[in-house]
Amino acid sequence: MKISTATSILVNYPFKDAVDAVVKTGFDGVDIWCGRPHMYRHDYSDTFIEELGNSIRSRGLRIVSVMPAFFRYPFSLTNPVQAIRDDSINYMKECAANAKRIGAQSVLVVPISNLRGQTREEARGLFIQNLAKVCDYAEQMNIRLDIEVLNPLITGFLYETKQAVQIIRELGLGHDKAGIVLDTGHLNISGENVKSALETAGDMLKLIHINDNNTKEMQSAAPGEGCFNFEDLGRLLKDTNYTGFLSLELGWQYSFDPVPVLEKALAVMGNIFK
Repeated sequence: MKISTATSILVNYPFKDAVDAVVKTGFDGVDIWCGRPHMYRHDYSDTFIEELGNSIRSRGLRIVSVMPAFFRYPFSLTNPVQAIRDDSINYMKECAANAKRIGAQSVLVVPISNLRGQTREEARGLFIQNLAKVCDYAEQMNIRLDIEVLNPLITGFLYETKQAVQIIRELGLGHDKAGIVLDTGHLNISGENVKSALETAGDMLKLIHINDNNTKEMQSAAPGEGCFNFEDLGRLLKDTNYTGFLSLELGWQYSFDPVPVLEKALAVMGNIFK
């Protein structure tokens, strides 16, 4: 199976240097983080982004996805304030445009929880309403939107795979326009049965994020540092003939010396997901 990593663990590296580190470590692909100092909004010229994309591909690396920075960032498609939602829609559109420039095929969609005093139903309704606007633009860019299934500690309306499937159906999107991302860390906290999650996602499953935790909090730990059963996942993926990427997504705690962690995690995943 093919393995990639998010550049977010390399947050202390300049954008191009972060990509170079991923190449040198030996990954098959890269997931481009859209927070600073990486591919954030208009920080880089169109020419710079296009040339970096060409350079990545010339070195045999696949650009797996573009990852808008939503967690603890000021963006939200569910915020009750119209100005915040509008800014978030524009941000997502800018991420889709940059995804097109750098040569990625998909943009990650991360749902944010309802605020205190806001019902889950209200948040879900705003999420679908505003995501539809992003979908229209992404379709023009020929970019797929992939919705990540989170856990109940983070979102009140999108913590089971069936909920992502239902949202995609409500939006009326085909498999070429939208997909599902499962995350081992979120699955470990939500307790959703992994086999059932894979079956429910079916052909909609486009990507799997790899990280570990203690089932109590989203630690984004390296595989083997928590209690998720990666061996079982490997067997299930072989049984289902999964052909997508496994994308490592590690946390801030590793960012001060990330390369040794990336090297070790890649070796561990290489042994499990042969």
